[in-house]
Amino acid sequence: MHRLIARLARPVLFLGLALLLLRLAAWPLWDQIGSPLRFALACLIVGLLLTALVFAAFTAPGTRHRNMVAWLSVIAAFGAIAVVDRDYDEWQHDRVWSGAPTAISEARPSPPADGEIVLHRQPNGHYYMDAAINGASVNFLVDTGASVLALSAEDARRVGIRTDRLDFAYPVSTAAGQAMAARVIVRRIDVAGHSFEQVPALVLRGSRQSLLGMSILERFDSLEIREDRLVLRP
Repeated sequence: MHRLIARLARPVLFLGLALLLLRLAAWPLWDQIGSPLRFALACLIVGLLLTALVFAAFTAPGTRHRNMVAWLSVIAAFGAIAVVDRDYDEWQHDRVWSGAPTAISEARPSPPADGEIVLHRQPNGHYYMDAAINGASVNFLVDTGASVLALSAEDARRVGIRTDRLDFAYPVSTAAGQAMAARVIVRRIDVAGHSFEQVPALVLRGSRQSLLGMSILERFDSLEIREDRLVLRP
């Protein structure tokens, strides 16, 4: 039995290496395959490499066969684990953002609840509001000068956006000056009991404050600034 297991070490290793090389060589084409399947295959590759390492332990110590299988399994496992990590991140990202369109569309509010939203001016002269994106609370500065919803990079990461894969190719003007931004779609945002879906948004590089812009504010019937209060009416 031990001899049979020892003989299987090399075929299992070669199978794992072949799948790993195929995975790396065809990386640009793997976007056509669902992220759960990619993650499962990456786990299979790691499993094969670890199995080959275990099987090699049944070979007599010091033999060339055992040393080759052991070293190749360990070295390849480092690359395979990196693939698993990337595919797992992709899978989690797709779970959060599945169904989001690739093109910017109009925000579609759900039927608003009765009652106005009243915000009080803060000592720095601005108005702030908390809203929820994917269940995560984000503090927004209400900015009538911003055309769209804008997220800081930190807030974007908290709500599940992979900022490391965004294309920060769009120059925008902010109160702090010029900044580079990336376009995204927010599947759903809840603002004081009012829900909006498929909202066009920007992720701002270098910004620390998220902005509640007109792509949300214009969905209310009226916006009025009265004394030290900002009133949004549904």
